[in-house]
Amino acid sequence: MEQGKIIFLNGISSSGKTTLVRALQDILDGYYFHTGIDQYIERSPTKFHVSSDGKEPSTADGLLWVFPDGCQQVSEIRIGSVGYRLIAGMYSAAAALASIGNDLIIDDVIFDQRVLQIAVRTLLPFHVLFVGVRCSLEIAEQRERERGDRIEGLARFQYPLVHSHGTYDFEVDTSTSSPTVCANQIKQFLQDGSAPKAFHILQDTFARE
Repeated sequence: MEQGKIIFLNGISSSGKTTLVRALQDILDGYYFHTGIDQYIERSPTKFHVSSDGKEPSTADGLLWVFPDGCQQVSEIRIGSVGYRLIAGMYSAAAALASIGNDLIIDDVIFDQRVLQIAVRTLLPFHVLFVGVRCSLEIAEQRERERGDRIEGLARFQYPLVHSHGTYDFEVDTSTSSPTVCANQIKQFLQDGSAPKAFHILQDTFARE
């Protein structure tokens, strides 16, 4: 059975990834199913999320949301052992779907190198187009405020981390182009037939470290 193809979108919170997913699903041939970290985080038990000043407690099994000195904006998210296990399971589930021919769009926010290593190791056997979804911090923070359903500070915390690895097959910028334009740019790249290389380059980089 032919494996499914994967489009892997990585970008900060409020960068427009979900809207871009919908645009891609509308214009791509076949059926691309959407999965991503938000679907898992939103369905996790309340105790998976722990708020802290970063000192007491300094760690959590799931996710530790750090609000320093009573601040209302999150400054950091720390991932615990159960958090890493959930993330690894998410990528394994995506691999299982793709292994029987399902095409996927993964929507993620990778701010932790260990998570990137898990993603690369799990999905390396598949046809993965790794797409960097860029967005200016100013616009992301504006969207964050306007949406009203996101914790303020997420975009600012993630901004210097999410693209720090510097390796993608393709990049789009949702602060300068509409979701439809970005989706068509990705579709055109796919139609040009260039083989994705980013995950293989990253795997080689991790192997040398």
